[in-house]
Amino acid sequence: MPDRPDGPDPVTEALFALHRGLPRQGPGSDATTRRLLELARPLPGRRPRVLDAGCGPGRAALLLAEEAGARVTAVDVHQPFLDELTAAAASRGLDERITVLNRSMDRLSFPDHSFDVIWSEGAVYTVGFETALRSWRRLLAPGGVLVVTEIEWTTSTPSAQAQAFWGPVYPLRTSAANADAARAAGYWVDAHWPLPESDWWNEYYTPLSERIARADPADPAHPGMGRALAAARAEITLRRHHGSDYDYAGYVLHPAPAPSVITPRTASHTSTGTGTGTGTTDAETPTPRHTPTGAPVPGATATLVGTTAATHPHLLMNRKTMNASWTTRPETTADVTAIREINTAAFPTDLEAGIVDALRADPEAWIDGLSLLAEAPDGTPVAHALLTRCHVDGAPALTLGPCAVLPSAQRTGAGSAAIRAGLDAARARGEGLVLVLGHPEYYPRFGFTPASRFGIRAPFDVPDEAMMALALALDPAHPIPTGTIEYPAAFGV
Repeated sequence: MPDRPDGPDPVTEALFALHRGLPRQGPGSDATTRRLLELARPLPGRRPRVLDAGCGPGRAALLLAEEAGARVTAVDVHQPFLDELTAAAASRGLDERITVLNRSMDRLSFPDHSFDVIWSEGAVYTVGFETALRSWRRLLAPGGVLVVTEIEWTTSTPSAQAQAFWGPVYPLRTSAANADAARAAGYWVDAHWPLPESDWWNEYYTPLSERIARADPADPAHPGMGRALAAARAEITLRRHHGSDYDYAGYVLHPAPAPSVITPRTASHTSTGTGTGTGTTDAETPTPRHTPTGAPVPGATATLVGTTAATHPHLLMNRKTMNASWTTRPETTADVTAIREINTAAFPTDLEAGIVDALRADPEAWIDGLSLLAEAPDGTPVAHALLTRCHVDGAPALTLGPCAVLPSAQRTGAGSAAIRAGLDAARARGEGLVLVLGHPEYYPRFGFTPASRFGIRAPFDVPDEAMMALALALDPAHPIPTGTIEYPAAFGV
């Protein structure tokens, strides 16, 4: 992996020459880019504004422009890489979607909130993980997402050989330490995805080894080639013998808004809870305390005030848990007890569990197939998301919630997986509108925007940005209704 210092260096220039034209300049694959894109979805906006930092020849930039419809600003300091990207974008008809800039990753003078997505594969080491996360946070628009891949230890006791190699080059940390660093920089870790071993060999080390075999260590055009070849061979040898000590991993990060609690007019049912207003603590901070769909208890006005970070500690999962692939499915009659246990574990009282039971017993509210579970790899249900029938001035719509995640699976993406599965199921049924009262920096990742933009309002006092709507389909024959939300009786509003 060639370094990118500010000034020219014979070895660095030789490394760039050695890597020129290879499929990759570091571990990775299009499959991994697609996987990270899947974990980051839904991206904000119809044409998300993406910054690809340290883009290299632009494999990720091209994929994001082509498959996500993004408008990509790709930055790098090595002009030949940018020239390759410019040519590739033109050949694919993507030149209007991709802008290339010769600019250092740590000298980005874009205005605040310029990008919906910041993407950096295999490049963040050039400025440092923490430095990048802190300096890039201001560039993200509300609801934005940061996706980076970072090299890290996979064991607390790496071999002496691995430590001796990486120590002088880059200070590797464990995934837990990197998650801690992300939290300290103001993010929630929404997903963690270790790259498969094939990403190291198929498109990187194997083609690089073939290039090394043909290279001339005495190349007069590149006086540092001999040392560059030796460094590349050493890196490949280390991976072959000690690769289990370290890996690249993708991180999907969302800026964490300031924690908040509810200041009620009355004391009834007020609590900061053990998670959020939906009980998922998947990547959220608290919403106004309410019955879990978003309907506050009668007599309470949602006023956000600060709390300490200790109120909602970040749960660092071990490597196996953070890397879990969540399976989702509709609930069955055999899941009723498990769903109740998830809700009672996620919330400080059994209020939300009782609401789920009441909704299930209400034929006017309950819709088969819209109560979704996320399962751990062993089949244990760990997260639940529920959509039920509500109305907007008599027109049918859906309300999202209660949603809950077992404390042992919070901050792992399980809650997001259940919510996405529920929205997909609603879309497949032909539903047109979903409403949620929640944190305005969490739910936009699923496509929610303020309900007021649709002319929809809650039947109680609530901050405009917290009452959100998602149009699942735009059908001129069935326009989005306007008016006041009418919740199912189970919510008591």
